[in-house]
Amino acid sequence: MRAQSAKPILSLMGALLALQLSGCATQSIPKGALRLEESTLEVRALQTRRIAAPSETAILTATIAMLQDLEFNVERIEKPLGVISASKLSDADDSGEKTALFFLDFLCVVGGGGGCDSMSTAKDEQSLILTMVVLPSLEHKGEYAIRVTLQRIIYDKEGRVKVLQRVAKPEIYQEIFDKLRSSLFIEVNES
Repeated sequence: MRAQSAKPILSLMGALLALQLSGCATQSIPKGALRLEESTLEVRALQTRRIAAPSETAILTATIAMLQDLEFNVERIEKPLGVISASKLSDADDSGEKTALFFLDFLCVVGGGGGCDSMSTAKDEQSLILTMVVLPSLEHKGEYAIRVTLQRIIYDKEGRVKVLQRVAKPEIYQEIFDKLRSSLFIEVNES
């Protein structure tokens, strides 16, 4: 008799589960959720150029030479994917910030306060992280779409992240692509 009373309960649980799952399937995606913001498209246009080259290998080789000239450390090369990652550590000292923090510490000491260590929050060094992706053009043979992304992480004197941002200055990307074209020209002409 117990087996017969369990069947209706199992049937009811199965029906509830089916209703629950069908409710998940009918939820609609909000309008515009999959649309990129206008600023995203602008940034992508800033980061992407088309360059004619004899091969993807020539571009990757020229990119490595350019990055080394700019004192970047090439960290990863994924030739099958056309991806290069590099980073550069540099000084991020800001004299105005240090002066203000010095006076803040000075006022703290003069006021008799304890724990006056504002200078430890001063910008110390920054890490620039560059990633380049090279893809063959689907429209023109011998042409490649190249996208460069550049991020900046600024650390304070204690090694804490103070600033994390995407570099979005058009002149920086233009300089990178100009240097890449020059490096590619040298690479192709030396071959």
